[in-house]
Amino acid sequence: MMIMEMDEFKKTSKVTYVSVFGFINNNSQRDFIGYVEVPYTYDDFVAFSEKQRIAICQAILLRQTGHLIQGFMKCDPDEFFKAASK
Repeated sequence: MMIMEMDEFKKTSKVTYVSVFGFINNNSQRDFIGYVEVPYTYDDFVAFSEKQRIAICQAILLRQTGHLIQGFMKCDPDEFFKAASK
């Protein structure tokens, strides 16, 4: 079985797995913690500003869950690679 190195995966993957943490809405203590798949290479995604990355993640989560995710505290494209290397 071939194991792909993280740097190779970053360079060749057409998607990026982004760790997100945010609140479902302002009236709830419920939160969302997980990963979303964004349709950008790692290099393209990290080239966006933090506000743009958050907006992309919000749009994906709204489409997937039907809930508006507000008050993002974290939108981290590197967490997937940190978790995978542990």
